Amino acid sequence: MSQTIIENWVKCVAEASQFFLEKKGPHCWLIKQSISTHFQRLVPLLSLSCFNALAGSILDVGAGTGALTLDLAWRAGNGGFVTALDNDTEALKIVQTIAERVGVRIATLAGDATALPVKDATQDMTVARFLFQHLPDPSAVLSEMRRATRPGGRIVIIDVDDEVLLCEPPEKQHMAEFRKAIRILQSQRGGNRLIGRQLYRLMREAGLEAIQVIVIPFVRLGLQNGRRSDIEAFKIERLKREREELIDSRIMSAQDFDAAVSELEQGFAEDRFEMDADFVAVGSVPAV
Repeated sequence: MSQTIIENWVKCVAEASQFFLEKKGPHCWLIKQSISTHFQRLVPLLSLSCFNALAGSILDVGAGTGALTLDLAWRAGNGGFVTALDNDTEALKIVQTIAERVGVRIATLAGDATALPVKDATQDMTVARFLFQHLPDPSAVLSEMRRATRPGGRIVIIDVDDEVLLCEPPEKQHMAEFRKAIRILQSQRGGNRLIGRQLYRLMREAGLEAIQVIVIPFVRLGLQNGRRSDIEAFKIERLKREREELIDSRIMSAQDFDAAVSELEQGFAEDRFEMDADFVAVGSVPAV
């Protein structure tokens, strides 16, 4: 697939999402995140064999505002049908509207990942992107995903491992403390920012076969391509969203948090190397 085709799709989704950004509702930050990272995540995901020749029924568990749902539906075309499942009905309205505007077919389904409202063995593929890091009991959700997937079908989990990070020059003190504070906060919420390294074990325990864990690196090369004020503003906004809870939980002081924001702002002007990664775990449900 040519870069021009991919760039046109990225532009199409961004334009279709603009209405919701202008509304400035509670999902605005999530849509901004999706738009700002769209090209970066789309190209490596499209290259994975598990997303080639998508066909049949595909269930996106914890779809949110549809970052992955839309790409899967675009990729599948008429060969597959994607359903976005989430417990947030407003998010599902957003993804349905965007899908209609960009001309892809999807369905939406309100429900909980721990009790998927679908029949046994009805999905050719079940996927979850950035869901497992939030789960108190990821094994229970994976069990539900397996139940919903037909024998021979595939389960794909995309998530993070927050300790996979390389920086040169090294990350400054308060930003490193902020990253650690987010891991603690996620843990207190019942999640796990280090879930990436656990996906293989979770899939083995769920009885899946032909398991692969693919690490997709994301590299940022400083000022080589210039600066983008919109992305910088989004990164600051995203950091500030956690300020109140971090301080109220006494995980981080107000002074240290504000110092981290300052370090982030200063870092935008540095010609630095950074690399982090997503983990993509793929497993197959044993054939009968």
